[in-house]
Amino acid sequence: MSRFYSVFALAALAALCASGQPGPHRMGPPGPGPGDFAFMGGEFGFGKVVTGAPYSAQVTTQMTQTLADGTHIQRSMTASVARDSQGRSRREETMSAIGRLSANGAAPRTMVFIHDPVASMSYVLDPNAHTVHQMQLSAHGRGPGASANGGTPHAHPNAPAVTTEDLGTQVIAGVTTTGKRMTRTIAAGTEGNDRDIAVVTETWTASDLQVVVMSKTSDPRFGDRVYQLANITRAEPDPSLFTVPSGYTVEQGRPPRGPAPQ
Repeated sequence: MSRFYSVFALAALAALCASGQPGPHRMGPPGPGPGDFAFMGGEFGFGKVVTGAPYSAQVTTQMTQTLADGTHIQRSMTASVARDSQGRSRREETMSAIGRLSANGAAPRTMVFIHDPVASMSYVLDPNAHTVHQMQLSAHGRGPGASANGGTPHAHPNAPAVTTEDLGTQVIAGVTTTGKRMTRTIAAGTEGNDRDIAVVTETWTASDLQVVVMSKTSDPRFGDRVYQLANITRAEPDPSLFTVPSGYTVEQGRPPRGPAPQ
């Protein structure tokens, strides 16, 4: 498994295992920051266990970065997501190669992430290698805002100032969603910046499904990112989607960080 795919799988696995509510986000290289993959878990429906609200959908993620000379770098990801009535979730993601991998003609790679609160396990499957990494979920889910010792975490002195705006409701992909716009202001000097940096995230959530249907993030440091669900169905998914297929080699723990042969 390449380093890019290994790092992505590791970050996604962390999102799968995260407890509590999702926070501010910015998914995909370059430069994910604290809380970003936690929100990714919320988009996928993995941020908390939701029962009695099955669905499946297709996902597209478009990322655009504009360099100082006007050059545009675009990346895209596609996925299928599903959740059953028991709260088990699955995401099958196809990630395009980037950087040297793309230059070397590497094909897009598919990874499967399964979060099974019924069995208290999470899985990262590599369909090409027929391997699966499995990790035991925490037996004690900590509520939102709680720290490891059960207390409330203190705000970091350099944490961005956050303002939130209610955007009302609108129908997206055939479902009613509620929107909000969150602006995180990174004060001048925090990251060597001579002026304040405003990171704006617009999020539209279906309250009955408890999933993000669309989100847009504009970050002057890393570019723009648009995430959206399509073809949403509310039927019960096939139970086999949430099990590891036969013939896979099971490995314990997180996927390796370093590169491995293709």
